[in-house]
Amino acid sequence: MSENKYILNISGLSAGYFINGEYCDAVKNANLNIKEGETFAVVGQSGSGKSTLAMAVMGLLPIDNGKISKGTIKFYDDEISSVIEKIRGKEIAIVLQDPHSYLNPVLKAGRQVYEAVEIHNPNLTKEEIYERVKDTFIKVGLVDFERIYNSFPHQLSGGQKQRVLIAMAVINNPKILIADEPTSGLDVHIQKQILELFLELKQKLNLTLIIITHNILIAKKYADAAAVMLNGEIVENKKTANLFSNPEHEYTKMLLRHVKLDNK
Repeated sequence: MSENKYILNISGLSAGYFINGEYCDAVKNANLNIKEGETFAVVGQSGSGKSTLAMAVMGLLPIDNGKISKGTIKFYDDEISSVIEKIRGKEIAIVLQDPHSYLNPVLKAGRQVYEAVEIHNPNLTKEEIYERVKDTFIKVGLVDFERIYNSFPHQLSGGQKQRVLIAMAVINNPKILIADEPTSGLDVHIQKQILELFLELKQKLNLTLIIITHNILIAKKYADAAAVMLNGEIVENKKTANLFSNPEHEYTKMLLRHVKLDNK
């Protein structure tokens, strides 16, 4: 079987923010090569640069105070900055960590997902879009379709809102799905359901899945390979089995020690 080709190539990437007029890199000289069909985890504690890396890939750094200062990001052979407006939400999508902040409180959940289809598929009829939304809701476990479709976000549970965001992200069959701390704020039982849903969707939709997480055990259980970030730098990057059996960086060893202590 031939090796999968790389779908995402990040080379020498530095990105960050202007704070009080001073520029500061939150990601420093990052290098990542992610293969088609892979589940890849980016692991690190809060403030390590994980989410900034995801926002840079998606072209979502805030235009008023964020920027990529150097390096390249390629989606297959294309420099991503030249195609992101066309492919974001279609070829590459993200599920952000706080559904309360990213769902419009005054639009019904179904309408928000409907619009995600409509914007990228102008040739579909209203009936075809509605059927696609219904099919996707069922795929992500929102089986009480009519009620959830016609509910405002505040009428849904945290887990249901997260599934609506996932539906919005996968409804156009993207090639890459980024999950940025997708279980933040959910109870342990719902966390497990959401993570297993991502893996199920990965198989059904042939996704490349990138999981951004502070929890190294999520990387161990769900990812083929992982990068560990500390203070904006990728300090370790290898197959997950090797990362756990042979950690090299002191920070990785510390994360693993904490996991073992927590599980005692």
